[in-house]
Amino acid sequence: MTESATGTQRVQLTVQADLAEIRLTWPERFNAIDPAWVAALAEAIEGCAVRDDIRAVLICADGRRFSVGGDLEHFAARAADLDVALAEMVPPYHVALERLASLPYPVVCAVQGSAAGGGLGLLYSADVVISADDAVFACGFSELGVSGDGGGTWYLPRLVGLRRAQELMYLGRRLTAQEALEWGLITTVVPADELEQRARAVASTLAAGPTIAFAHMRRMLRESWGASLREQLTSESEAILACGETQDAREGMRSFYERRRPSFNND
Repeated sequence: MTESATGTQRVQLTVQADLAEIRLTWPERFNAIDPAWVAALAEAIEGCAVRDDIRAVLICADGRRFSVGGDLEHFAARAADLDVALAEMVPPYHVALERLASLPYPVVCAVQGSAAGGGLGLLYSADVVISADDAVFACGFSELGVSGDGGGTWYLPRLVGLRRAQELMYLGRRLTAQEALEWGLITTVVPADELEQRARAVASTLAAGPTIAFAHMRRMLRESWGASLREQLTSESEAILACGETQDAREGMRSFYERRRPSFNND
């Protein structure tokens, strides 16, 4: 059964079985980011967070482009009070991205056309990023005279390295899908006409996986960048012991021994 949890002209959330789909639905503006877009995205993410039946999230977009980043028409109209306009949009967007990054299940992102500026924040917050083979990626902030948002200054050095992050942000380097793969910005590249099918298959596979274990993995991977080895080992010990109390772990051990596919039930 497909259930519509929220829907606006900019972002829609649907849930089918245990897989949630957050879809960017403003193709006439190339899914540009404005305050209404941010509010709709935040509502969709919160719609996922408050449910206990979701086991994975797929983020995808309508139209030729995933997201061009900030809505320049909106900001041009607010040139006289640009700082106020940015304050109205960027902090709420960052709250939504942090919420997305902290969801206790995997997030898959499917990218077509182009992903730029603040729109890259959705990619940063995802666990698996699948790109169409004709997609391009760019920060573009230096051309606009702004320092950037969406978490790029935190994620990019960790994903692609400091020097490449500097090239992306200072020099406005545009990456092809293959370059983005080689740099570590995305996970895999597929033919454009297979993008959503392949991304949905990956998301469905993750939704059928050990959700409790994934939640621990997601948290520990995120926290590892600020933890010492001792702290991380302690966290791993606590997490694996907690997993050991679950039926999923018992099922996983038995199925591996019995040489069959496991059936995880998130318990």
